[in-house]
Amino acid sequence: MSSQTSRTTTIDIQKWKAFAAAQAPDFTGTSFLSALVTDPGHVSRLIDDSLRTATHSAPGDLRLRAFRPGAFDYMLTKRFIDSPLAPGESAVAWRARTADSREACLAVNDISSWSLPLAEWVAALVREIVSEGIHELPSGTDVYTFVADSGWTPFGIHKDSEPSLIFHLGPAPKEVWVWQENPFDASGITPSPSFGHITFDIEPHLASAEHHLLQPGDFLCIPKDTYHVFRNLGPSAFLGLTLYPVKSRPLITEALWRSAPAGDGPAPAAYPTGQEIADRAHALFEQPAGSDAPLADRVRDELTLGQLRLRTTGYLSRPHSAALPGEDPADGAPLRWAHPGVVAATRTGSGPALLVRGRSLPVPDGLDFTAVERATHSERPFTLAELGEALPDGLDDASRTTLARKLHALGAVTAP
Repeated sequence: MSSQTSRTTTIDIQKWKAFAAAQAPDFTGTSFLSALVTDPGHVSRLIDDSLRTATHSAPGDLRLRAFRPGAFDYMLTKRFIDSPLAPGESAVAWRARTADSREACLAVNDISSWSLPLAEWVAALVREIVSEGIHELPSGTDVYTFVADSGWTPFGIHKDSEPSLIFHLGPAPKEVWVWQENPFDASGITPSPSFGHITFDIEPHLASAEHHLLQPGDFLCIPKDTYHVFRNLGPSAFLGLTLYPVKSRPLITEALWRSAPAGDGPAPAAYPTGQEIADRAHALFEQPAGSDAPLADRVRDELTLGQLRLRTTGYLSRPHSAALPGEDPADGAPLRWAHPGVVAATRTGSGPALLVRGRSLPVPDGLDFTAVERATHSERPFTLAELGEALPDGLDDASRTTLARKLHALGAVTAP
């Protein structure tokens, strides 16, 4: 099945295109779309598989948080980390088995990094939002899931500093209240670094809010800095997509650091003086002798390289190694490109490279990967041998086979 077919069987693509055209890139209005996800069970199973992979393969890397009403629960979080999903077990069944209260819930960030099929599903949606050269996502995204059963959002009425795109998957419905205007007295608001401002005085304010009942498959977009709260009406999960507004300062600072010449002097002490740090910054960022590229150009190139890495991941987090295939495909097995633009040729500070789902793969100099980059937009299936034959001239047979295998191992090509 092609990626286009997979997408259209689980999403009302016309609704999604219309929403993206009307709201991207700022998402300033609340939007409710009924039955946007036409097969919520399919997406739920992708999330289940992601959690199963993570809890069995690398639970210490899973970004999971467990909550009770009004509190983050460290011990319950550890219990989830130490209790892998059983074969065929769903996320809502896992929550019920592991927690000791119906009001306990859990959130998992970067959930798409544990499943290539889930990442592909989300990347297809993001492609309708991004418009290359017009608006992109330089600070990336987060794909998360929230699994609950009963009660209110554990952190009360709150607002987020970025828009929240919520795909409700069920099986139970969920209520949500959204306040388009801020009706709250400052005396009842608690500042929170994670959730903006929050209040647990919920029910007296419900009458002033916009109310939605989310059935499985429904979608809701909540603009940034907009107060909202959820109430769970039974076991359910949703997939959330956060589109981060550009964070120019950290992006430029990181590019400055990467642009500096490597290996200049010893590493700083554990507790250096402020002057030592200032001197080191001066040494790192001054024009190095013999360089043809001014610092400003190197910073620009690093920012461009970072954006290219994001494009090859579909603007998602790159796949965790546990989600990548552990062995070569069978001889003659059909393959396809994971998504358009999944590989891109570039030049880094250490030489020519092929970016593959956010990872840099060194390649020989002088190779032309233009045809390969264009091929990623095709849905025509091919075998691993055919992929090797399509790689650039200048590679011998052994190198073609090795590179084709690496593209598969890094998730650039997958089974249909």
